[in-house]
Amino acid sequence: MIMMRPVHRLLFFLACLACLVNGCKSNPLEVDISGIELQVTLERFDQALFEMDQDTLDRAIDALYVQYGDFFDVYNVHVISIGQASSRRYPSYLSMFINDPTNREVYEYTNQVFASTHELEEELSDGFRHYLYHFPDSVPPRVVAYVSRFNQGLFTVSHFIGVGLDQYLGSDCPYYQQMGTPKYLVQKKEPARVPLDVMTAWATSIYPYNDSLDNVLSRMIWHGQIAWFVDAMYPGVDEMLKMGFMEDQMKWCRNNERQMWTHLVEEKLLFSSDPLNIRKLVEDAPYTSFYTSESPGRAAVWQGWQIVKAYAERFPRMTVRQIMSQRNYQELLRESRYDP
Repeated sequence: MIMMRPVHRLLFFLACLACLVNGCKSNPLEVDISGIELQVTLERFDQALFEMDQDTLDRAIDALYVQYGDFFDVYNVHVISIGQASSRRYPSYLSMFINDPTNREVYEYTNQVFASTHELEEELSDGFRHYLYHFPDSVPPRVVAYVSRFNQGLFTVSHFIGVGLDQYLGSDCPYYQQMGTPKYLVQKKEPARVPLDVMTAWATSIYPYNDSLDNVLSRMIWHGQIAWFVDAMYPGVDEMLKMGFMEDQMKWCRNNERQMWTHLVEEKLLFSSDPLNIRKLVEDAPYTSFYTSESPGRAAVWQGWQIVKAYAERFPRMTVRQIMSQRNYQELLRESRYDP
């Protein structure tokens, strides 16, 4: 028989105790993606646009349309609002946009912040390798960067995700202060958020909201599913960064989870279909007005995420695809047996 030395027995005992305290649970979303080969490129449409040869503008526009297709249409019509590339006056409108001094200044500032996108591409690749692990029959989208003078941060169309890099210039960027952007939004404008927001946009496009019964509970759980999807794609990223919370806001949610839930139940807010109540609970704000001023905006989204987590823990054999496909939000809550 092999005898343990006293110090080894103590270490073994402490390891067992820690295992009991923490439930010896590993994160089921931590999966092995080492065998999945994928390298995501952040396509720099912004550079192609602002550095195009304007002496041969018509030819350059045709080349962009061939390369970017539906993305190019949405960017022109809905992001910078200059109309379709087929319009007779489109070349002159595009030339004005490119040569506008403020637009060029914003582009150049953006180009400095994102002088290298290697780290960003590695993060995107990691997320979409997880995506291929859970959805092996899928094709990852093309991720295309643009600058829109702060008009729009993200959009999806067909097999593209457009990401406005000028919305991720860092919380110390002077442009946001000049525009009077609220602090609770500025804190989310860090370059590190790009991969998370890209994945959120992709999840939203493939799992749109089921609005057959629109109320607070349905919105909470749908947003919670989207947050859980992003968690599955980036299991190693801190919860605080995923939610865009500050440290004290994250602590507030964890310390007040039961009180939040009790308040929603007692005030009969869960099944409220009042659009104002829904917005107050799930949309960005300085804080959640139904709670205290120490709470973060979107606190109910975090709670919806906890409900989806509880559901996934109850049904560990369900795949990410199966959990994301649950569209009866009230049934998901019931089967989760959520009890904070």
